Amino acid sequence: MHKAIVYHTISTHKVSLPSNIDITPECFEQHLKWLAKRSERVVPLSRLLTEAVNKSLIAITFDDGYEDNLSVALPLLEKYNLPATIFMVAGFIGKKGYLTGKDLAILAAHPLITIGSHTLWHRHLTDLSFSEARHELIASKQILEETINQPVDFLAYPYGDCNQIIEQISAECGYRAAWSVWNGNNSLHSLWRVPLGTNDNLLRFIAKISSAYFPVKRLLKPP
Repeated sequence: MHKAIVYHTISTHKVSLPSNIDITPECFEQHLKWLAKRSERVVPLSRLLTEAVNKSLIAITFDDGYEDNLSVALPLLEKYNLPATIFMVAGFIGKKGYLTGKDLAILAAHPLITIGSHTLWHRHLTDLSFSEARHELIASKQILEETINQPVDFLAYPYGDCNQIIEQISAECGYRAAWSVWNGNNSLHSLWRVPLGTNDNLLRFIAKISSAYFPVKRLLKPP
């Protein structure tokens, strides 16, 4: 089975951030170094939608749009020549610690990087009304497309939070595909990803991208 792996901030903190979303540059590079030895399996996110699942391809993604995705992650991705998708929260553009519009334009022009949407304000979509959820998806797509002057076809749900209605809205808003983390049924608008963070040393990383990860997780913690 193909796997999209998801990072957030590539940074070092004395106390880990909520939900352990931070990972040190040193640990992140260990992951990339391991992947680079199997570089034929690491592909842009779009290829997960078109390639036969028995190839077990891997796509790297980032959520939220932290500034260090440009200053720290990109040089390491360049070092190992590995592609990635950055899902940006449109409302966070230019906020402290997040990518600016200029940053996004630089990233969007880079041959290794794809920009996707992570909604407008990073809200729990299933807590919103139909019209509010639709606005989150439409407005973020429009803002990002105007910022980078490119189509934004992919969506990642904040908190991996989705249901059938949210999946329907995603399709209606023009997204080609959407990713959760574990919610949904792993269909085109609720594709699963493997979350990575503070505690994921190289051994845990290898285990989490193995073929056993989703079956075991489904058994222990059904979506």
